Amino acid sequence: MGESKNCSECGRRLRTAASRARGIGPVCEVKVRPAQPAPATLPGLSGRRGPAGQDGPDLLDTDDDQDGTR
Repeated sequence: MGESKNCSECGRRLRTAASRARGIGPVCEVKVRPAQPAPATLPGLSGRRGPAGQDGPDLLDTDDDQDGTR
């Protein structure tokens, strides 16, 4: 399957290589595929320290090793 020369939605000529590779122009792409919301960051996973310099939970710690053995 080669690159499309016309937009699959409106039929206009596609001008950029990226648009031809997608088969849809930038205006139609916004209409058809609205922007995805930014992913939410979870506490302790953003790479920044939380309130009062506290880190988030350590994902490697489990409740199974509370007796100190591994």
